[in-house]
Amino acid sequence: MDNRGRQQHRYSNGQRKELLAEFHASNATSERQFCRAKHLPYSTWQGWRSKEDKIMTNKRHSRCATMGGQGAKEIIPFKDDLLAFMLPEGLASAVLGEQKSEAVAFNSFRSLLLRFAERHRFRHRTPCISKVTQRVLDEVWLGYAASFWSKYAQYDRSQLLNVDETAVYFDMPPGKTLAEIGKSSKVANGEKHSDRLTAVLTIRADGQPGGVIDKKELSTYPAGHFYAVQKNAWMDERVWSMYLDEVLAPCLDDASVLVVDNFECHVSDSTHEKLAETLFSVVEPLPPNSTSRCQPLDVGVMGPLKAMLKTAWLLEEDSRSSVDDVFTAQEKRLAMVKRTILVWEKITSETVAKSFDKAIPTVLEG
Repeated sequence: MDNRGRQQHRYSNGQRKELLAEFHASNATSERQFCRAKHLPYSTWQGWRSKEDKIMTNKRHSRCATMGGQGAKEIIPFKDDLLAFMLPEGLASAVLGEQKSEAVAFNSFRSLLLRFAERHRFRHRTPCISKVTQRVLDEVWLGYAASFWSKYAQYDRSQLLNVDETAVYFDMPPGKTLAEIGKSSKVANGEKHSDRLTAVLTIRADGQPGGVIDKKELSTYPAGHFYAVQKNAWMDERVWSMYLDEVLAPCLDDASVLVVDNFECHVSDSTHEKLAETLFSVVEPLPPNSTSRCQPLDVGVMGPLKAMLKTAWLLEEDSRSSVDDVFTAQEKRLAMVKRTILVWEKITSETVAKSFDKAIPTVLEG
Protein backbone atom coordinates (compact mmCIF):
# COMPACT_ATOMS: atom_id res chain seq x y z
CA MET A 1 0.00 0.00 0.00
CA ASP A 2 1.36 3.38 -0.96
CA ASN A 3 1.22 5.65 2.10
CA ARG A 4 2.67 8.65 0.37
CA GLY A 5 0.54 11.80 0.48
CA ARG A 6 -0.56 13.85 -2.46
CA GLN A 7 2.34 15.35 -4.39
CA GLN A 8 2.71 19.04 -3.70
CA HIS A 9 2.63 21.39 -6.68
CA ARG A 10 3.64 25.03 -6.45
CA TYR A 11 1.91 27.42 -8.82
CA SER A 12 3.44 30.63 -10.10
CA ASN A 13 1.65 33.98 -10.27
CA GLY A 14 1.28 33.56 -14.03
CA GLN A 15 -0.30 30.11 -13.70
CA ARG A 16 -2.80 31.37 -11.12
CA LYS A 17 -3.85 34.23 -13.38
CA GLU A 18 -4.17 31.92 -16.41
CA LEU A 19 -6.36 29.39 -14.56
CA LEU A 20 -8.62 32.07 -13.09
CA ALA A 21 -9.01 33.73 -16.50
CA GLU A 22 -9.69 30.35 -18.14
CA PHE A 23 -12.40 29.54 -15.57
CA HIS A 24 -14.27 32.80 -16.27
CA ALA A 25 -13.85 32.42 -20.04
CA SER A 26 -15.27 28.87 -19.99
CA ASN A 27 -18.51 29.96 -18.26
CA ALA A 28 -18.22 26.82 -16.12
CA THR A 29 -21.00 26.36 -13.56
CA SER A 30 -19.23 23.82 -11.37
CA GLU A 31 -15.99 24.85 -9.74
CA ARG A 32 -15.32 21.32 -8.50
CA GLN A 33 -15.66 19.93 -12.02
CA PHE A 34 -13.24 22.61 -13.30
CA CYS A 35 -10.72 21.65 -10.60
CA ARG A 36 -10.96 17.94 -11.48
CA ALA A 37 -10.38 18.72 -15.16
CA LYS A 38 -7.30 20.76 -14.31
CA HIS A 39 -6.05 18.35 -11.60
CA LEU A 40 -6.22 21.25 -9.18
CA PRO A 41 -6.93 20.67 -5.45
CA TYR A 42 -10.26 22.26 -4.61
CA SER A 43 -8.93 23.75 -1.34
CA THR A 44 -6.17 25.49 -3.29
CA TRP A 45 -8.75 26.83 -5.73
CA GLN A 46 -10.89 28.18 -2.89
CA GLY A 47 -7.88 30.10 -1.57
CA TRP A 48 -7.29 31.63 -5.00
CA ARG A 49 -10.92 32.60 -5.39
CA SER A 50 -10.95 34.35 -2.00
CA LYS A 51 -7.93 36.44 -3.09
CA GLU A 52 -8.80 36.69 -6.78
CA ASP A 53 -8.70 40.49 -7.00
CA LYS A 54 -5.31 40.62 -5.33
CA ILE A 55 -3.92 37.86 -7.58
CA MET A 56 -5.13 39.47 -10.80
CA THR A 57 -3.81 42.94 -9.93
CA ASN A 58 -0.50 41.79 -8.50
CA LYS A 59 2.50 43.22 -10.40
CA ARG A 60 5.17 40.75 -9.35
CA HIS A 61 6.80 38.74 -12.13
CA SER A 62 4.71 35.87 -13.45
CA ARG A 63 7.49 33.38 -12.64
CA CYS A 64 7.37 34.24 -8.92
CA ALA A 65 5.50 31.84 -6.69
CA THR A 66 4.45 34.45 -4.12
CA MET A 67 2.79 37.83 -4.32
CA GLY A 68 5.24 39.51 -1.92
CA GLY A 69 4.63 41.00 1.47
CA GLN A 70 5.90 38.02 3.49
CA GLY A 71 8.10 38.37 6.55
CA ALA A 72 8.01 40.58 9.61
CA LYS A 73 5.36 43.26 9.66
CA GLU A 74 6.37 46.91 9.64
CA ILE A 75 6.67 48.64 13.01
CA ILE A 76 6.80 52.08 11.41
CA PRO A 77 3.26 53.45 11.60
CA PHE A 78 3.82 55.87 8.71
CA LYS A 79 5.49 53.30 6.44
CA ASP A 80 3.24 53.92 3.44
CA ASP A 81 3.83 57.67 3.56
CA LEU A 82 7.56 57.13 4.00
CA LEU A 83 7.79 54.75 1.06
CA ALA A 84 5.79 57.11 -1.15
CA PHE A 85 8.04 60.03 -0.14
CA MET A 86 11.17 57.95 -0.59
CA LEU A 87 10.75 57.36 -4.31
CA PRO A 88 10.71 60.92 -5.70
CA GLU A 89 12.32 62.94 -2.91
CA GLY A 90 15.48 63.13 -0.82
CA LEU A 91 14.81 62.61 2.87
CA ALA A 92 17.72 64.21 4.69
CA SER A 93 16.65 67.85 4.33
CA ALA A 94 13.15 67.11 5.64
CA VAL A 95 14.44 65.58 8.88
CA LEU A 96 17.75 67.20 9.79
CA GLY A 97 16.36 70.71 10.19
CA GLU A 98 14.31 69.73 13.25
CA GLN A 99 17.09 67.99 15.21
CA LYS A 100 19.26 69.49 17.96
CA SER A 101 22.32 67.42 17.03
CA GLU A 102 22.60 67.28 13.26
CA ALA A 103 25.35 64.64 13.15
CA VAL A 104 23.54 62.26 15.52
CA ALA A 105 20.25 62.85 13.74
CA PHE A 106 21.82 62.10 10.37
CA ASN A 107 23.44 58.83 11.49
CA SER A 108 20.34 57.64 13.36
CA PHE A 109 18.05 58.43 10.50
CA ARG A 110 20.44 56.80 8.02
CA SER A 111 20.41 53.54 10.00
CA LEU A 112 16.62 53.57 10.20
CA LEU A 113 16.34 54.28 6.49
CA LEU A 114 18.73 51.51 5.50
CA ARG A 115 16.80 48.92 7.52
CA PHE A 116 13.53 50.15 6.05
CA ALA A 117 14.98 50.15 2.51
CA GLU A 118 16.23 46.57 2.80
CA ARG A 119 12.77 45.31 3.66
CA HIS A 120 11.38 47.05 0.58
CA ARG A 121 13.94 45.60 -1.85
CA PHE A 122 16.29 48.55 -2.16
CA ARG A 123 20.06 48.07 -2.24
CA HIS A 124 23.16 50.25 -2.17
CA ARG A 125 25.29 49.68 -5.24
CA THR A 126 28.87 50.90 -5.47
CA PRO A 127 31.39 49.88 -8.16
CA CYS A 128 34.61 48.36 -6.83
CA ILE A 129 37.71 47.77 -8.96
CA SER A 130 40.84 45.95 -7.78
CA LYS A 131 44.00 45.23 -9.77
CA VAL A 132 44.91 42.22 -7.63
CA THR A 133 42.92 39.49 -5.91
CA GLN A 134 42.17 39.72 -2.20
CA ARG A 135 44.34 36.67 -1.54
CA VAL A 136 47.38 38.25 -3.20
CA LEU A 137 46.68 41.55 -1.42
CA ASP A 138 46.62 39.81 1.97
CA GLU A 139 49.95 38.12 1.26
CA VAL A 140 51.51 41.44 0.23
CA TRP A 141 50.08 43.11 3.35
CA LEU A 142 51.57 40.52 5.73
CA GLY A 143 54.93 40.57 3.96
CA TYR A 144 55.08 44.36 3.98
CA ALA A 145 54.19 44.61 7.67
CA ALA A 146 56.94 42.14 8.60
CA SER A 147 59.48 43.96 6.42
CA PHE A 148 58.46 47.38 7.73
CA TRP A 149 58.90 46.55 11.41
CA SER A 150 62.15 44.67 10.82
CA LYS A 151 63.57 47.98 9.52
CA TYR A 152 61.82 50.58 11.68
CA ALA A 153 61.00 48.90 15.00
CA GLN A 154 63.45 51.18 16.81
CA TYR A 155 61.59 54.33 15.75
CA ASP A 156 59.15 55.95 18.14
CA ARG A 157 55.57 55.94 16.84
CA SER A 158 55.62 59.74 16.69
CA GLN A 159 58.37 59.41 14.05
CA LEU A 160 56.30 57.23 11.70
CA LEU A 161 54.26 59.33 9.30
CA ASN A 162 51.95 58.64 6.38
CA VAL A 163 51.05 61.25 3.77
CA ASP A 164 48.66 61.11 0.83
CA GLU A 165 46.52 63.39 -1.33
CA THR A 166 42.79 63.31 -1.82
CA ALA A 167 40.50 65.34 -4.05
CA VAL A 168 37.90 67.60 -2.42
CA TYR A 169 35.03 68.82 -4.58
CA PHE A 170 32.70 71.75 -4.06
CA ASP A 171 29.72 69.50 -4.84
CA MET A 172 30.02 66.31 -2.78
CA PRO A 173 26.67 64.51 -2.90
CA PRO A 174 26.53 61.00 -1.43
CA GLY A 175 28.28 58.43 -3.59
CA LYS A 176 25.42 55.96 -3.17
CA THR A 177 21.75 56.17 -3.90
CA LEU A 178 18.76 54.00 -3.11
CA ALA A 179 17.68 52.32 -6.34
CA GLU A 180 14.60 50.14 -6.54
CA ILE A 181 15.60 46.62 -7.57
CA GLY A 182 15.16 46.10 -11.29
CA LYS A 183 15.17 49.83 -12.08
CA SER A 184 17.91 52.23 -13.16
CA SER A 185 20.08 54.04 -10.61
CA LYS A 186 21.00 56.87 -13.00
CA VAL A 187 20.24 60.46 -12.01
CA ALA A 188 18.62 63.03 -14.24
CA ASN A 189 21.35 65.63 -13.90
CA GLY A 190 24.41 66.59 -11.93
CA GLU A 191 27.61 68.60 -12.24
CA LYS A 192 30.11 66.25 -13.87
CA HIS A 193 33.17 68.49 -13.40
CA SER A 194 32.66 70.21 -10.06
CA ASP A 195 35.28 72.68 -8.76
CA ARG A 196 38.08 70.75 -7.07
CA LEU A 197 41.09 71.20 -4.86
CA THR A 198 43.59 68.71 -3.47
CA ALA A 199 44.09 68.19 0.26
CA VAL A 200 47.38 66.65 1.37
CA LEU A 201 46.85 64.78 4.62
CA THR A 202 49.56 63.73 7.05
CA ILE A 203 49.15 61.48 10.10
CA ARG A 204 51.49 60.01 12.72
CA ALA A 205 51.41 56.48 14.07
CA ASP A 206 50.93 57.79 17.62
CA GLY A 207 47.54 59.20 16.60
CA GLN A 208 48.39 62.83 15.89
CA PRO A 209 46.82 64.17 12.70
CA GLY A 210 49.11 66.44 10.73
CA GLY A 211 48.41 69.48 8.59
CA VAL A 212 46.59 70.01 5.31
CA ILE A 213 48.52 71.21 2.20
CA ASP A 214 46.21 72.82 1.53
CA LYS A 215 49.20 83.59 -2.00
CA LYS A 216 46.33 87.79 -3.54
CA GLU A 217 43.41 85.14 -2.58
CA LEU A 218 45.37 82.80 -0.30
CA SER A 219 45.63 85.44 2.41
CA THR A 220 41.85 85.19 2.90
CA TYR A 221 42.02 81.50 3.79
CA PRO A 222 41.93 80.31 7.43
CA ALA A 223 45.25 80.55 9.23
CA GLY A 224 47.17 77.55 10.54
CA HIS A 225 47.31 75.66 7.24
CA PHE A 226 49.50 75.79 4.15
CA TYR A 227 48.13 76.63 0.69
CA ALA A 228 49.62 76.39 -2.78
CA VAL A 229 48.33 77.01 -6.29
CA GLN A 230 48.70 74.47 -9.09
CA LYS A 231 47.16 74.74 -12.54
CA ASN A 232 45.23 71.46 -12.36
CA ALA A 233 44.64 71.54 -8.58
CA TRP A 234 46.77 68.42 -8.18
CA MET A 235 50.12 67.40 -6.73
CA ASP A 236 53.31 67.87 -8.72
CA GLU A 237 57.04 68.02 -8.02
CA ARG A 238 56.97 71.75 -7.21
CA VAL A 239 54.08 71.58 -4.73
CA TRP A 240 55.47 68.39 -3.18
CA SER A 241 58.81 70.14 -2.58
CA MET A 242 56.93 73.03 -0.94
CA TYR A 243 55.11 70.51 1.29
CA LEU A 244 58.38 68.91 2.41
CA ASP A 245 59.99 72.30 3.18
CA GLU A 246 57.07 74.29 4.58
CA VAL A 247 54.80 71.70 6.18
CA LEU A 248 56.68 68.49 6.97
CA ALA A 249 60.06 69.87 8.05
CA PRO A 250 58.73 72.01 10.96
CA CYS A 251 56.83 68.98 12.28
CA LEU A 252 59.86 66.66 12.52
CA ASP A 253 61.80 66.76 15.78
CA ASP A 254 63.97 63.74 14.97
CA ALA A 255 64.78 61.29 12.18
CA SER A 256 61.50 59.89 10.91
CA VAL A 257 59.95 57.51 8.38
CA LEU A 258 57.59 58.87 5.71
CA VAL A 259 55.27 56.18 4.32
CA VAL A 260 54.05 57.10 0.82
CA ASP A 261 52.44 55.47 -2.21
CA ASN A 262 54.24 55.09 -5.54
CA PHE A 263 53.18 58.42 -7.03
CA GLU A 264 56.13 59.67 -9.07
CA CYS A 265 57.00 62.79 -7.08
CA HIS A 266 56.63 60.90 -3.77
CA VAL A 267 59.39 58.42 -4.57
CA SER A 268 61.62 60.53 -6.83
CA ASP A 269 65.37 60.74 -6.28
CA SER A 270 65.03 64.37 -5.22
CA THR A 271 62.55 63.38 -2.50
CA HIS A 272 64.86 60.66 -1.16
CA GLU A 273 67.79 63.04 -1.18
CA LYS A 274 65.93 65.93 0.47
CA LEU A 275 64.60 63.77 3.31
CA ALA A 276 67.93 62.07 3.89
CA GLU A 277 70.19 65.12 3.69
CA THR A 278 67.97 67.88 5.08
CA LEU A 279 65.56 66.10 7.41
CA PHE A 280 67.67 63.01 8.25
CA SER A 281 64.64 60.86 7.44
CA VAL A 282 63.75 58.07 5.01
CA VAL A 283 61.02 57.52 2.44
CA GLU A 284 59.26 54.16 2.71
CA PRO A 285 57.29 53.36 -0.49
CA LEU A 286 54.30 51.07 -0.24
CA PRO A 287 54.13 47.94 -2.42
CA PRO A 288 52.45 48.61 -5.80
CA ASN A 289 48.62 48.37 -5.89
CA SER A 290 48.40 47.83 -2.14
CA THR A 291 47.27 51.18 -0.71
CA SER A 292 43.78 49.87 0.11
CA ARG A 293 45.37 47.35 2.51
CA CYS A 294 48.74 48.77 3.52
CA GLN A 295 48.33 52.56 3.65
CA PRO A 296 47.04 53.83 7.03
CA LEU A 297 45.26 56.83 5.51
CA ASP A 298 43.33 54.64 3.06
CA VAL A 299 42.61 51.93 5.62
CA GLY A 300 41.11 54.00 8.40
CA VAL A 301 41.04 57.75 7.72
CA MET A 302 39.95 58.53 4.17
CA GLY A 303 36.62 56.72 4.56
CA PRO A 304 35.43 58.65 7.64
CA LEU A 305 36.86 61.87 6.16
CA LYS A 306 34.92 61.54 2.88
CA ALA A 307 31.75 60.49 4.72
CA MET A 308 31.94 63.57 6.96
CA LEU A 309 32.66 65.79 3.94
CA LYS A 310 29.49 64.53 2.27
CA THR A 311 27.51 65.08 5.46
CA ALA A 312 28.92 68.61 5.70
CA TRP A 313 27.94 69.23 2.08
CA LEU A 314 24.38 68.04 2.76
CA LEU A 315 24.13 70.35 5.76
CA GLU A 316 25.45 73.27 3.70
CA GLU A 317 22.89 72.56 0.99
CA ASP A 318 20.13 72.42 3.59
CA SER A 319 21.16 75.76 5.12
CA ARG A 320 21.30 77.70 1.86
CA SER A 321 18.63 80.34 1.41
CA SER A 322 18.01 79.38 -2.21
CA VAL A 323 18.81 76.39 -4.39
CA ASP A 324 19.58 78.84 -7.20
CA ASP A 325 22.47 80.52 -5.35
CA VAL A 326 25.39 81.16 -7.70
CA PHE A 327 28.94 81.04 -6.31
CA THR A 328 32.04 82.50 -7.86
CA ALA A 329 35.10 80.28 -8.29
CA GLN A 330 36.81 82.09 -5.39
CA GLU A 331 33.81 81.54 -3.10
CA LYS A 332 33.75 77.86 -4.02
CA ARG A 333 37.45 77.41 -3.21
CA LEU A 334 37.05 79.12 0.15
CA ALA A 335 34.00 76.96 0.94
CA MET A 336 35.97 73.80 0.11
CA VAL A 337 38.90 74.88 2.28
CA LYS A 338 36.69 75.69 5.29
CA ARG A 339 34.72 72.46 4.91
CA THR A 340 37.88 70.35 4.71
CA ILE A 341 39.45 72.02 7.76
CA LEU A 342 36.23 71.61 9.76
CA VAL A 343 36.04 67.90 8.97
CA TRP A 344 39.77 67.19 9.36
CA GLU A 345 39.70 68.58 12.90
CA LYS A 346 37.04 65.96 13.76
CA ILE A 347 39.40 63.05 12.97
CA THR A 348 40.37 61.68 16.39
CA SER A 349 43.76 60.45 17.56
CA GLU A 350 42.17 57.07 18.27
CA THR A 351 41.04 56.78 14.64
CA VAL A 352 44.53 57.61 13.37
CA ALA A 353 46.32 55.18 15.73
CA LYS A 354 43.92 52.37 14.83
CA SER A 355 44.46 52.95 11.12
CA PHE A 356 48.22 52.46 11.55
CA ASP A 357 47.73 49.33 13.66
CA LYS A 358 45.38 47.87 11.04
CA ALA A 359 47.45 48.78 7.98
CA ILE A 360 50.89 47.92 9.40
CA PRO A 361 50.29 45.58 12.37
CA THR A 362 53.11 44.86 14.77
CA VAL A 363 51.55 41.49 15.65
CA LEU A 364 50.99 39.51 12.47
CA GLU A 365 47.99 37.24 12.04
CA GLY A 366 48.79 33.55 12.03
